[in-house]
Amino acid sequence: MDIELNKKCYPIEVANSIVCLLKILKRINGMSKPKVALVLSTGGARGIAHIGAIEELERQGYKISSIAGCSMGAMVGAFYATGNLSKGKEFLFNLKKRKEILRLADFAFSKNGLIKGKRIIEELGKIIPNVNIEDLPIPYTAVATNLSDGTEFVFKKGNLLEAIRASISLPSIFQPLEKDGMLLIDGGIINPLPLNRVERTEGDLLAGAAVSAFEETGNTGAFSYNRNGIKNKYNLYSLMMESTTITIQQLIRCSIEKYKPDIMIQIPNRKYGILQFKKAPEIFENGVVATRAALNQFEK
Repeated sequence: MDIELNKKCYPIEVANSIVCLLKILKRINGMSKPKVALVLSTGGARGIAHIGAIEELERQGYKISSIAGCSMGAMVGAFYATGNLSKGKEFLFNLKKRKEILRLADFAFSKNGLIKGKRIIEELGKIIPNVNIEDLPIPYTAVATNLSDGTEFVFKKGNLLEAIRASISLPSIFQPLEKDGMLLIDGGIINPLPLNRVERTEGDLLAGAAVSAFEETGNTGAFSYNRNGIKNKYNLYSLMMESTTITIQQLIRCSIEKYKPDIMIQIPNRKYGILQFKKAPEIFENGVVATRAALNQFEK
C-alpha cells in the first residue's frame, strides 16, 4: 500500500488524517494473530477432535506458542510439539480398523490393568522421537495422577514418551507407570483440562479445548433417550464410562471458572465412546467446526 498522497488535492489537515489512517490500516493488515497457549483435555478417541482444533487455529493464523494436555490431549500435544501432527493424525485415523487396535494391545490380564502399554509406546516411538521435553521447540506439559498419594504429577522435563505413557494410563485398562516409587495413571483423573499447567509467555492468549461437552440433543455414548426422557438402553460399561465423563466434565467446568481462558473450545463429542476410533473423521470435523465457532465468538 502506497502511503504517499498528493496533498495538492486535499486540505492539509485532511491529507494528514488520510495518511495516518492508511498507516494504521497497513499495520493492521500486516499484523499476525496472537500467540496461543493451548490446553487439550482428556477424552480417548474423542480427543481426535484436538487435531481438528489445532488445524483450524493455524488455518486462521494463530500461532501455538506452548501446549499442555493430559491423556489423549498429551498425546496430540506431543504430535504437535515434535512437528508430527499429520503423522499422528494418520496413526489415529488408522485405528478405526479393529485389527489395528488389537495389534497394539499387549494384554497382561493382571490385577493392575488389562494392557501393559509397552506396544503402543513402541508404535508411538515411530512417530514421536525419543527426546526430552526440555529439548522440544515449544514448551510442552503433560499431566498424570500419582495413585500412591492422590496428587498431580506434572511433566515439564524428562523423557517425552514416558510422559505420554503415564498420562494415557486409564485405570483398569492400562497398567500404571512406575516411576521413582510412584504409580502414575491418567492425568484426567485429577486435572482433565490443565489450564494452570501450560507455559505462558508475554502477550499470549490462554485457549482450552474440551472434547466431552454436553449436547443439546440429550444423546450420549452411554444412553439414548426417548421423547419422555426415559433411557432406552444401558450396560455396565456404558454406565461406568458415562459416570466418569460427568465427573470429568464437572472438573473441567471448575477449571474454566477458576482460570478463565480467553478462548474456550467446547467440542460436543460425548455421543462417541472413548474407544470409538472408527468415527475418527466425524470426531475430527467436530473439532474443526467447534474451533471455528469459538474463534468467531472471540473475534466479535
